[in-house]
Amino acid sequence: MKASKLFAHKSFLRTCLTYFVLCSLLVFAVNAAVNAAAAARLDRAFPSIDLVLEYEDSLREDDFAAIPLRRLGGCAFLVFDENDRLLYATDNTLKEYIRSEDLWLIGSSDNNLYYTVSETTDQTGETDYYIALKHFREDTGTVEFIDYCIVDGDYTIIEGDLFPGLERLTERQFELLQGVYRNEWEVSKYEYATTDGEARTMVFVAPLLTDEAYQRALADANRLQLLSLPVFAVVIFVLAALFSRKVRRSIRPLNEAIVAYGTGRRVEVDQNSLPHEFQYVTDSFTHLLDQLEQADDAREKAMREKQRVIADISHDLKTPLTVIRGYAQALKDGVVPPDKQTQYLDTICRKAAASTELMDTLFSYAQLDHPDYALQAEPGDLCEFIKAYLAEKYTELENAGFALSPDLPETPVECDFDPRLLRRLLENLTGNALKYDPSGTTLFFTLREQEGSVCLTVADNGTGIPAAIRETLFDPFVIGNQARTTGSGTGLGMAIVKRVVDLHHGTIRLVYPPQEGYKTEFEIILPRRQEQ
Repeated sequence: MKASKLFAHKSFLRTCLTYFVLCSLLVFAVNAAVNAAAAARLDRAFPSIDLVLEYEDSLREDDFAAIPLRRLGGCAFLVFDENDRLLYATDNTLKEYIRSEDLWLIGSSDNNLYYTVSETTDQTGETDYYIALKHFREDTGTVEFIDYCIVDGDYTIIEGDLFPGLERLTERQFELLQGVYRNEWEVSKYEYATTDGEARTMVFVAPLLTDEAYQRALADANRLQLLSLPVFAVVIFVLAALFSRKVRRSIRPLNEAIVAYGTGRRVEVDQNSLPHEFQYVTDSFTHLLDQLEQADDAREKAMREKQRVIADISHDLKTPLTVIRGYAQALKDGVVPPDKQTQYLDTICRKAAASTELMDTLFSYAQLDHPDYALQAEPGDLCEFIKAYLAEKYTELENAGFALSPDLPETPVECDFDPRLLRRLLENLTGNALKYDPSGTTLFFTLREQEGSVCLTVADNGTGIPAAIRETLFDPFVIGNQARTTGSGTGLGMAIVKRVVDLHHGTIRLVYPPQEGYKTEFEIILPRRQEQ
């Protein structure tokens, strides 16, 4: 299929791609919006000094009023000048707790110079704290150790020269070394210069990040993610509804044609009105309509033929039954002379036999044509079976002026077959020859073995099959004499032959033109072993 056809105006592929891209874009947009909202919530839940640094230009101009305090999310900051004088504080209470003399204890936000505190245990089991001052070198990406000290549980310096001149740290100083203020706030500083070159130190105070606060903020962000699921569901539902509507509108012409045919009208479908992928369905539907119309015509023709033959069969039954009834009534009433009674009884017997044969043929066909009929096949010598049958028929054929020319092998030909049905097949073939061929006709029977099957040929050099019925010879109610007269048959003989062969999983065909010397030739192929 060419790419130009796949992306044609009326193409499901193009429609699917369009809706897929549209759905992907909408889902991406919704997901991006939800992620942005969740990230914003996490930022507000865990504010950092970067919130203030977004207004660094205002800091450098000492324009502190330009910084919106509402965006700090409960945080605060103080600004000291180069002489450690407080220039600005967002919280009046905060400036009472953080003073200029504490600045040297507060770690820098850029982590270039910072303290680390680790807990140790001395030889007596007392708790000590190891405090180290370190410097991060951005040029090499390494951490440089500067100095250290060790303090005991009361924060008394017991070793190290990190804080010369100090013998003991206060609890507040120890907290500030760790970047913690009053066990509730996280403290950091940022040093910068104004546009005039004056040094400034900003101290930023934010709520202390705890595991409980983090889990609470994370759960809040996850709830926001869950709220996006209904949005996704609505988007998918709307796109699915639009796609379904598009599909229904695309195949509406085909559906209208199907509905119209259901009402007995045939409506041709314009292929250009359907998607490219449905054009082969349109071709199949049109072909199906043609086949259905042909089947309707054939069925009507077969029905007319069946009705005609049934009427003839009814006539065939009515005639002998009328004779039987009349003759029997005459015998009953005693109006038949004694010398005529035997003749009357013979006529009654002949007419009864003819009626019985006619009914047996109809019953056999109905029985064999039933879908539940089961073949009673059994292994046997097919060659011996045919020889025995021909031996029985020899006298009848000879009396009718017919000759036999069998060409059967001397060795057994093993095959699975139903003896009763196969006898009926041979009876119908020889019966047709006796009925339609003149005296002096020779019947030929040939049997040969093939790989996995056997081939039986039944032929004669009589009058042959009329051209008008060669194609429909095995259909029911087809007779050799189109100008049918009473007694010419039911037209079921060859249909029964075909059904017997089908039940044996074999094939039968009228060979035309027949071999030289033949006027009629039937070839029957039977498998050696029947499937159970």
